[in-house]
Amino acid sequence: KTGLDMKISILSSNAVEENLRVVKERRQEAQNRLKAIKFDIAVYKRLLRALKAAQDRSRDRYVAPVHAELSPLLRMICPDAQPTIDPETGLITKIARRDLDEDFDILSWGTQEQISLMVQLAFAQMLAKAGRPALVILDDAIVHTDDDRIEQMFNALTRQAEGQQIIVFSCRQRTFRVLGGESLAISHPEVASRRN
Repeated sequence: KTGLDMKISILSSNAVEENLRVVKERRQEAQNRLKAIKFDIAVYKRLLRALKAAQDRSRDRYVAPVHAELSPLLRMICPDAQPTIDPETGLITKIARRDLDEDFDILSWGTQEQISLMVQLAFAQMLAKAGRPALVILDDAIVHTDDDRIEQMFNALTRQAEGQQIIVFSCRQRTFRVLGGESLAISHPEVASRRN
């Protein structure tokens, strides 16, 4: 019996040592993984700080100047309107009119469309003032605009066209004829040859 106890004791101590070795290896693997995760976290935090700084620089470079260009344009269609611009995204979130704040999302399609167009014109004007004029292309713009407001939009477009080129694609030829400029038509080659 003593020999059997000794054999069991030896076998059990070997198993304990083997288990201890396995546990140590797993512990080392876990420590290595933790070190890699901590490194990744540090890299992501640094990247996040760099992106935030770039976003802040971009906002400072574009949002305030575009807002300065936008305000007079916006007043051409809504004399008492004042936009609220989200400092993080640079997007218009509200319009204050007659001491009433309205969320941009609940404005009519026509008003949203007009404000969006004014933002494009303001951005183009800012670029032009910085010596980098940009072509403004409007594709079926102001389709949701009523007759009274469309005249104000045309005034804004005419004012902006004095300093930059604006191309308007539209199926509403009569409506845009009042703007002047050169009207071009695109037709299929077969149709054009039949006319000649």
